[in-house]
Amino acid sequence: MTLDAKKPHDCWDPDIEKGEKSADSSQGFRGEHTLLVKQAVIGANAKEGEVHVVEVEAMGFRADIKLPIVVLKAGVNNHAPLDLLFPDPPVTFKLVKGSGPIYLFGNHSVGTGEPMGEDDDEESIDEDFSEEEVDESEILSKNLSDDKKRKLNNSNNKKGGTPTKKAKTDDDGE
Repeated sequence: MTLDAKKPHDCWDPDIEKGEKSADSSQGFRGEHTLLVKQAVIGANAKEGEVHVVEVEAMGFRADIKLPIVVLKAGVNNHAPLDLLFPDPPVTFKLVKGSGPIYLFGNHSVGTGEPMGEDDDEESIDEDFSEEEVDESEILSKNLSDDKKRKLNNSNNKKGGTPTKKAKTDDDGE
């Protein structure tokens, strides 16, 4: 998006850009489109030393909000990192001071409007976890029984039980 003296404001509204209102937007579904503004940059042909102010107007929780989002001075600070998320269109950007050009960079994401997961998927995940728990408990009980057997063998050897056979090596025979 570019803001300058010829075009000092621009409105981001995906429904208007398509030239038609979708059925979903007329029914009041929200959250399908999001805009993430990541950076503002002054163009190379901006006047040296001129201050530029970009203001945004967007939907707020209780009322529309209108506030400056970036102040740039050509030749001093030519860009500014931003991290502004606008979950609902329309969003209007205005160059309220300066002649620009100012470039705004970001991402427009489109969601499906459907729930994140279905019940079937959740059940299959639960089944996978329960299978893993059974396997882990079997392994744990097997390890515990092996440990008990080792302890019993060690205690029998110390108490004068049957000695274990020593492995025959080449050194023993000579």
